[in-house]
Amino acid sequence: MKKITGVDILEDEIKENLTTRNIYEIFNNFIIPLISEEERDFLENVEDFLIKKLEPKIDLNKDVYPLFPILGKKNYIQRLNQYGDTERFGMRYEMLLAMATSIMDPELDLARVVSGDIFANPLFLHGKGEHIAEVLDNVMSGEKIGCLCITEREHGCDAVNMQTTIEEYEDHLILNGEKVYTSNGPIGDYFLVFGVSNKNDPRGSMYQIIAEREMEGIEVNRLGIQSIPRVQVGQTIFNSVKIPKQNVLAARGQGYKNLFSGLVAERDAIIGSSLGIGWLTAITALIYTNLHTQFGRPIYDFQAVSFPIAKLFTELMAATELGFKSASEYRKTLKYSDPKFIKYNAAFSSGTKFLASNLAYKISYETQQLCGGIAFTDNLRIDKALEVSKVQEIIGGARNIQLYLVSRGIRDIVKRLALL
Repeated sequence: MKKITGVDILEDEIKENLTTRNIYEIFNNFIIPLISEEERDFLENVEDFLIKKLEPKIDLNKDVYPLFPILGKKNYIQRLNQYGDTERFGMRYEMLLAMATSIMDPELDLARVVSGDIFANPLFLHGKGEHIAEVLDNVMSGEKIGCLCITEREHGCDAVNMQTTIEEYEDHLILNGEKVYTSNGPIGDYFLVFGVSNKNDPRGSMYQIIAEREMEGIEVNRLGIQSIPRVQVGQTIFNSVKIPKQNVLAARGQGYKNLFSGLVAERDAIIGSSLGIGWLTAITALIYTNLHTQFGRPIYDFQAVSFPIAKLFTELMAATELGFKSASEYRKTLKYSDPKFIKYNAAFSSGTKFLASNLAYKISYETQQLCGGIAFTDNLRIDKALEVSKVQEIIGGARNIQLYLVSRGIRDIVKRLALL
């Protein structure tokens, strides 16, 4: 892994021990009791591959996207859905992949989740035909990149009342509008776009379609997101873009249902990434504080350091178990159509996403204080993880949106009991 450009001031003994391999070894000791033997085997294979094949190629001065084909060769762009000949897939496997990849490179995993899960999952669930299969092949190989286009300038948290329009004709559609905060957008090859044919009836007229980079009328510009310099986030403008019918995932009205049914998977994937950041920074701090000495003793010997770290690990262990529970519950959303269960699962995933992403930020911030000045340099990965955690906390819905969904879910329980 090629660092940025800062001076190396890390003690040799710490440098020798603070390896990704050692971080994985400690991580596995905590995670193994929570997973099955098959999941453990999968995790260890992922970790071994990332260390041997991916880590030597990571350059923290360059975008993450040249690393995608490396992941694609082992079918590690996503593991939520069955693809190729793999038998190990599902949200729990996706969560393990996200944690392992985030420990290695948090920015890479953020971009991977957008392309492999947030973009591709709707294609797995709703796509039909040879062309959609070709798009999936391109994205799963890592050779092409997907992004999601929902939010607009005046419609961020309000994802329903969008202004992007879609006009339907006999053999094509016409797409007009502007989307912002499109992760991977400036470099994306495929754009999963939501738009409406009637702005006054967005729920009844929403479409879900795929626009492609080579289509005439698409303009992309990069936003300045300083927290994640290696991930491109942008503004995407669609100016009378002609969309063939084969690129329609959801016809008029169905787009609204697809939009909200896909949010649980999005949140769960982000949960895995956030947990990975938490484990990366917590274990980094654990190793560093046990080896770095002050006043003639390892600083972990001081209760002002060891007790806060122990508290962070306790919270992280609990959050990780909750994350796996959320992943297991996700499988049920694919089987049951009961509105009561769907609402429950939306609230449960929102609460877990809030907890995991907020905890990742908290652990990264607190471990900087415990490790001291070096944690603010590129000698450790804590500061980079802190910056990515800030973005993880807002993508998929800002934390107060997640709390709103939890609050609404709690209130629905009371309403069903006819207490209100």
